[in-house]
Amino acid sequence: MNYDVIICGGGPAGSVCAAFCAVGGLKTLVLEKAVFPRDKVCGDCINPSCWPVLERLEVAGRVLSLPHSKLAAVEFIGIDGRSIKYPLHSSERGEIAVKRSVFDELLLQRSIECGAEVRQNTTVTAVERGWKVHAGGEIFTSHSLVAADGRNSTIMRLLGLLPAAARERVAIQTHIPTPPDFGERVVLHFLKEGYAGYTTIGGGHVNLCLVSKPAGIPALKKWAEARFEIAPHQAWHTITPLARDAVPASGENLLLAGDAARVVEPYTGEGIYYAIASGELAARYLCEKLPLENYRREHARLYAGRLWVNRISKTAVLHPRIASLALDVMRFYPRSLQFLTSKVVGPALLSNANL
Repeated sequence: MNYDVIICGGGPAGSVCAAFCAVGGLKTLVLEKAVFPRDKVCGDCINPSCWPVLERLEVAGRVLSLPHSKLAAVEFIGIDGRSIKYPLHSSERGEIAVKRSVFDELLLQRSIECGAEVRQNTTVTAVERGWKVHAGGEIFTSHSLVAADGRNSTIMRLLGLLPAAARERVAIQTHIPTPPDFGERVVLHFLKEGYAGYTTIGGGHVNLCLVSKPAGIPALKKWAEARFEIAPHQAWHTITPLARDAVPASGENLLLAGDAARVVEPYTGEGIYYAIASGELAARYLCEKLPLENYRREHARLYAGRLWVNRISKTAVLHPRIASLALDVMRFYPRSLQFLTSKVVGPALLSNANL
């Protein structure tokens, strides 16, 4: 079967790309190995930068109708337990947190509404340049192929283009009942083995992520079980790698979107922004038949000026004691921490509480 574009991966990058391609008149196929809704290891935060894309996709109101938390504050806690906390900018289009399972399903359904054909539970087994994609016992052909299938991209692996991953860190994640008086906030808690990130996501739940070198994960889980009264049999989901070299975002009628092109450090919804923004960008190039070499440059500009925040985040995980010392210094220069986070989550007002 022949299509104008085949998109491998039905997550945010693939779904957004598919929706815009279908609206643009392209016969669009999405191949997704999972069946939605499906869980996804993530901090569950939606960055304010996402709202313009969601508005153009005509789903912003629907996202806000999902169970979610409107995040009112960010708190950093050092190894010694001392914290810095300040409120986030209050706005309907501010930082929110929502389960990835329901958010991703909404975007995938939107792509179907727009006219894309979606094949779930369909694993890609082979790819021939041209493009011929073997999946689910069938062969699909297209002039253009979009790899939007994540940090461990099957398309990139089958083409021999997937770079080696850095294995120095692991993230595990689960959802737990919201503790009493927790409030609508996101917390980055540094511990000697790494850090814990936890945030309210609505519906009476908190997203809890633990990030560490592999040897430190058991200790972090033990800390979390005591801190949040988690049963030892609690189910956790794992994600790795947390770092991987970037690859060129286009070539030979192949475009990359989301983590397939570049894996970024998880930091208050940055990954979701990059996913949906790159998905929309890829669709524009396909619909308008723009030169793909220019896509590579525009894709790189999406990340320009923001990746330094992610590098700081990575350093903090690998060296939590240094990060805690930095927090102590920032008590005397609080606007430096405000500046760091506002570069990601938008305007913020500093609070003197808990300094």
